[in-house]
Amino acid sequence: MARMSWDEASQLDRSLLSLEHFFSAPPAYAQTLTGGLTNRCWKVVTNDSNAYVWRPATQITKAFSISRFQEYQILAAIEDSHIGPKAVYINDQGLLVDWVEGDALTNDLSFDALLKTMITIHRLDTQRIPVAPFNFTARVDHYWMLLNDHNKCEPYQSIYQHWRTAPALADVGHTLCHFDLAGYNMVKTTSGNKVIDWEYAVIADPRLDLTLSIDVMDEKPLEAIYRYCQLRNIEGVDDWVEGVMAWKPRATMMAMLWYLLAYQLWGDEQYLTQAQQLQKTFCS
Repeated sequence: MARMSWDEASQLDRSLLSLEHFFSAPPAYAQTLTGGLTNRCWKVVTNDSNAYVWRPATQITKAFSISRFQEYQILAAIEDSHIGPKAVYINDQGLLVDWVEGDALTNDLSFDALLKTMITIHRLDTQRIPVAPFNFTARVDHYWMLLNDHNKCEPYQSIYQHWRTAPALADVGHTLCHFDLAGYNMVKTTSGNKVIDWEYAVIADPRLDLTLSIDVMDEKPLEAIYRYCQLRNIEGVDDWVEGVMAWKPRATMMAMLWYLLAYQLWGDEQYLTQAQQLQKTFCS
């Protein structure tokens, strides 16, 4: 992380200037944050040692269908749960949230602990969250539309066309889903584990949320599903097994398109490699 004066940071990222009306005096310094793939965020520290995270809205966030205003709405709606950072300010340039002080759980998180946190999120009252339900087909179609012809080549096109529709499944209800819940987005604090980076959060089928975390954490699907259902006192386990198995190839395809789009935007070969590896899973 690079630490610099407020003036230096504002020259690098002009969106920081939009915070001048929020702060009574220029902050002491700003620091770039590492780890986020979608966009560069900043840790902003004031002269009285209050710390925040500035999450800009840019062409990159737009390309990935990320709305800082929706992120703000979700964080504001679940503020009483204390599971995420407090959203303190929103404008057309980005979102300012409280800094969550603690230890990152990137390499120190059991899957059981992750599931318990996920269930806490899934149990939150969605009636208080004023966002539209997630549309899987619209999301992957958006990614595909933004790809250039070179990246729309085979076999990516066939995989996308085959898996672009949501599965027909037994209804288990919709919940708030984080959609990127893993150790790198969790912080151990004095008041328990908290979740950060809610930019992909939506109201959706919780089985898709579970699928995404199973893949990221490289867990065995059946064991993970049964444990989730046990912790949540769900008896209809078959509907959850069927759901996760149906969502798995679709989640993989969505991630494949995400990496292709990331490669197109940044030109970093690591993203292309990730997309190619995901593509190969459809051949096995």
